[in-house]
Amino acid sequence: MGKFSRVVAFSAALPSSMQSYMFDRLFMFDRRFGVSISVDSVPVKSTENNGYGGSEWFPVRRALRKLKPGPQDVFADLGSGEGIALLIAGRLPFRRVIGIDIDEEFDRSARENIARAAGRLRAAEVTSVTASVLEWPVPDDLSVVYMFNPFTGKTFRQGLERIFESYDRAPRELRIIYNFPAEHDWLVSTGRVAVESVSGCWWPARPGWWRRGHVLITYRVVQADAGGQTQPVTGWPGRRSRALRYWSAPTGFRVTRMQTREGAYYLSTTFEPVPERVR
Repeated sequence: MGKFSRVVAFSAALPSSMQSYMFDRLFMFDRRFGVSISVDSVPVKSTENNGYGGSEWFPVRRALRKLKPGPQDVFADLGSGEGIALLIAGRLPFRRVIGIDIDEEFDRSARENIARAAGRLRAAEVTSVTASVLEWPVPDDLSVVYMFNPFTGKTFRQGLERIFESYDRAPRELRIIYNFPAEHDWLVSTGRVAVESVSGCWWPARPGWWRRGHVLITYRVVQADAGGQTQPVTGWPGRRSRALRYWSAPTGFRVTRMQTREGAYYLSTTFEPVPERVR
């Protein structure tokens, strides 16, 4: 077994946060970009805004590259924190990359990281703003929305309704990439999205990864009278097609709010045993 294979085998047994930390250090993302990123998740004192945790480089980059973004595309990260997803998207040829976070300190950190990494970014413009998702003016040329479970409940629903309103004003190709999709059931129930792809947040993939909630789902926004439909599953029936079928409808995936002295965390409370036949 080669050195890289041993690293992969070792990482498979680690929690996702440890995997992200190890690979970030192994490939020196922080050093290459000259940025400062917190390792631990940061809770918040809020009823619906979730604690901040940095996005994983490999899974997010893979999901974005699959969309083949070009100079006409505009990317927005709702709840961008210190800007990890902005740097990932900024390495691709987007016309504009925008981060939106309600926390001024996170926004300041994101701006500093963008400035440090500016020489390595391919996007024409990368910015970060302090704003509530309920007040930020959604641009009608927005083509990719990214979220790492930034908020739930009424905040999520009202925020997504504003995305749909933008689409209705200016129909276009508009996709949502949802990491750890706590509000998936509500989102597909609206009939405003079609599930296009599902990929894992952990690398390498674990058995039955698609049943655990640690996934990135790409949805295509559709017209109100079109009704959401899943991307047709073609080719050999493998793990990707199983994942797509599993998440094409409400799954019952739930998260629960864990309150501590420092603030609130949201954790998955849904765990479905994985039958041997689907491993």
